[in-house]
Amino acid sequence: LNHIRSRSLKIGQKLVLTTPRFETPVEPVGNDAGEEADLSGAEYSEEDDLGPFDEDDVYWIQFEEDDEGNADLIGKWNSPEERRLFVKVVRGFLGAPYRPGGNSIRGLDCSAFVKKIYKFFDVDLPATAYEQAHVGLSIERESLEEGDLVFFNTGCAYGHVGIYIGNNEFIHASPRDRRVKVESLDSPYYDKRFIKAVRLKELETEV
Repeated sequence: LNHIRSRSLKIGQKLVLTTPRFETPVEPVGNDAGEEADLSGAEYSEEDDLGPFDEDDVYWIQFEEDDEGNADLIGKWNSPEERRLFVKVVRGFLGAPYRPGGNSIRGLDCSAFVKKIYKFFDVDLPATAYEQAHVGLSIERESLEEGDLVFFNTGCAYGHVGIYIGNNEFIHASPRDRRVKVESLDSPYYDKRFIKAVRLKELETEV
């Protein structure tokens, strides 16, 4: 936001940023390294949020009204067992370190975590949380199933993403806890900021 190079920052230094106001949503800005930037998926914890969340904020309302999303599933689960295996793989990443812009087991951000998991199951997702929110089938929060993606407004539109694992819980690369962890959708911070759920794969319908 302020174009300061990372090597110019000192350990312990604190920067104060204000949330910009836009009359229309800003298009996401990405880079070749796959790092998340601007509205495309930058992550913030409660302490690092760009600004307080306001349910009556005109900017969020306009953004959500203009955002139609996608209505196409990317694929099908071969069986209920495959979906259970998917959840096991997701849980296998618990404790992995969080790193902004990271996309390896040495450190992952939220969207890289989601992208890597789904890559194991033949789904190639975009690099950022913002882009990931615009693929797949939009579903209601009450209809969540294992493997669905959940998105949150954390200081920027679709700033954070996680994978739903059932029992009203999701797994995500947490910037606050600096690791991959399980979180409840009912936790005050994420319950207030939940914005969208997306289904990428669905079980075959029994005839």
